[in-house]
Amino acid sequence: MKKILFISLLVFIISSCKKEDDSLFNISLLSTSPISLQEFQENIIVEIEFEHSEGFMGFYDPDYLSLEVKDSRLTNADYYHLIPLNPPDNELEIKGIIQLEIDAPFILGSGNLETLFFTMRIQDREGEWSNDISTPLISVSR
Repeated sequence: MKKILFISLLVFIISSCKKEDDSLFNISLLSTSPISLQEFQENIIVEIEFEHSEGFMGFYDPDYLSLEVKDSRLTNADYYHLIPLNPPDNELEIKGIIQLEIDAPFILGSGNLETLFFTMRIQDREGEWSNDISTPLISVSR
C-alpha cells in the first residue's frame, strides 16, 4: 500500500513540475494481447497511454491519418484517423488510453511460424511526432 501511494505521489510531483514553455508529447505501451496466435483467428489488442501538454492530438479533418502502425515484416506503415479531444483553438493538457485493435495477422512466407512486432507513433496538429513504441514479439502460426 505504501509503495502504491509513493508511486502515485511521485507521478503527481513529476507531472506538476514541468516548465511552462516545454511541450510534452509522449506515448507508452501498456499491453499487447495476444502475443501468440493462429493466423486469421484473433485480432491483436494494443493499449497505448498518451500524454500531450497542449492537447493537439487528433485532427478535425477525418481524412487526415495521424496514427502510424508499422508491421515489422512490411516496408510501408498503415495509418489511422484519431479524433481530436480538445475543442478547436483550446490548449488543454490531455492524458488517456487508446485501445487499438489490429486485424488478425497472417503468415507472409511459406513457413508454419512467423514472428513480428508493430511499431507505432502519433502525429499532432503541429506536425510533431511522438516517440516510437513497439509491441513485444508476436508469434503467428498456421
